[in-house]
Amino acid sequence: MSISLRSQVLTHYKKLIRTAQAVFQNDPARIYSMTQGIRENFTHYKNEKDEKTIKELIRAAKDTDSFLRREVLQTIQTDENTYRLVIKPYMLFDNTRLIRTCEDDEKEHQHEEEEEKARQEGLSPCEIAAQKLK
Repeated sequence: MSISLRSQVLTHYKKLIRTAQAVFQNDPARIYSMTQGIRENFTHYKNEKDEKTIKELIRAAKDTDSFLRREVLQTIQTDENTYRLVIKPYMLFDNTRLIRTCEDDEKEHQHEEEEEKARQEGLSPCEIAAQKLK
């Protein structure tokens, strides 16, 4: 493993540990189980030599970190039937940007379908591009 990949792996290992501690701040049992799981997973792949596999694992670590920060919410029981939701600043985001992204994805998908249909009709890439300009 190159020094650069090794440093990336260590960086994401530490980042995941810190994320677990932040996300489950008031739940020591959950922090312990998450850090144990992270350690076990990184230890399992400790001797991996294939750079492509290592890069995929780094991407998985990034995705996991993002998922934990964005999707996991912590609640604290205040009464027998009442819970308080803990919302941290990094959990807030501009949902109009999200809506815009979804609309863009739909438009892109629609263009892909149109291009595929044109290809099936035997049009060249130039003809497809000309249709887009219309």
